[in-house]
Amino acid sequence: IERMRPDILGLSAMTPTADVAARAIREARPYARYIVMGGPHPTAVGETIFEQIPELDAAVIGEGEDSVVELLQWWKSGAQGQPPEGVRVPGYAYQARSQPPDIHRIPMPARHLLPSSSYRYLFATRPGFTTLISSRGCPFRCSFCDKSVSGSRWRARSPRDVVDEMEMVVRDHGVGFINFYDDNFTLRRERVVAICEEIIRRDLKIEWKCEGRVDSVDIELLELMRRAGCRCIAYGVESGNPETLALLRKDVKVEQAESAFAATRDAGLRSLAYIILGAPGEGANEVRDTLRFVGDLGADYVQFSSLVALPGTPLFASHGHRAGGDVRNPVDGDADRRTVTDLPPEQLDRLMREAWRGFYLRPRPMARLARDAWASGSWREAGRLGAAMARWAI
Repeated sequence: IERMRPDILGLSAMTPTADVAARAIREARPYARYIVMGGPHPTAVGETIFEQIPELDAAVIGEGEDSVVELLQWWKSGAQGQPPEGVRVPGYAYQARSQPPDIHRIPMPARHLLPSSSYRYLFATRPGFTTLISSRGCPFRCSFCDKSVSGSRWRARSPRDVVDEMEMVVRDHGVGFINFYDDNFTLRRERVVAICEEIIRRDLKIEWKCEGRVDSVDIELLELMRRAGCRCIAYGVESGNPETLALLRKDVKVEQAESAFAATRDAGLRSLAYIILGAPGEGANEVRDTLRFVGDLGADYVQFSSLVALPGTPLFASHGHRAGGDVRNPVDGDADRRTVTDLPPEQLDRLMREAWRGFYLRPRPMARLARDAWASGSWREAGRLGAAMARWAI
């Protein structure tokens, strides 16, 4: 950045990575004419983003494809008059954008401007990696989830359009594995079927991972996804305790998680379970109940997390004032993770370490991770992750 001296530096940040973005902005401030941030964090915290990061010139609120283009034009014209809709600028009144961008008219990402060959992903089963978003929004009501950017209205690209992009990244960028970053890829069964059938019809040689809900899959769908190149599905299981699921407003039952993981295994797919430990109302016994439940699920991978009431979530309104100590896992990126729990933070920290060690320090998971690192070309990333986990566990 010091060498390029850009007119404009743009960053996106979720709340857990806002402190990292703030450090980058402070470092880059002398070398960029304008600095703008978008994404979930500035959208959730609003005007206070300029108190948190005074070096910012502007913040794009919500889905920013249209707003940021208008912001660039405003700056180019000398910043005359009111800033465009969907943009916050210190000293100006904020105008909320009335409509999000049309998901069907957003251009393809300019991947040719990225060093595509440098990207790695440990869960990839083939070398050559990229991400893809085929839908936005989520109609569900999980209390810990921030939907301030994409909202609750689900909007999806057509199956043909999605597969066109998949074919393009294979042909033009040598991609072998795609991670779908949709909030819920499996939301509409008929759309997933249409995408898979189009991949198979084109005989597209690609493998991929997606996020799904345990109440939206079945063995027939999963087998079709496997034939179309899917290799792993991540599920938000969260807990083995019905009371915790009710607090988190997951609207799923423990039995549905059991059925989904059994079907995923039978279809020949790998599974990743997202688990939250120590939510309000849980003691040590309830946490260990969830750990036993995770073991019974037979998940191939697990990510254990503590519960944080993030700005923009229903949980923040009801439990944000109760945030306690810093309880994290080895893959958390935030500098300070204020956890919402009834347990003493020190005890939840010990249980968190017990969970990660108990699941991953076994021959089969370690062999699986080594195999993935080899298949994806992610040896260096796996080494860094292993070292971080070792330091954290010790």
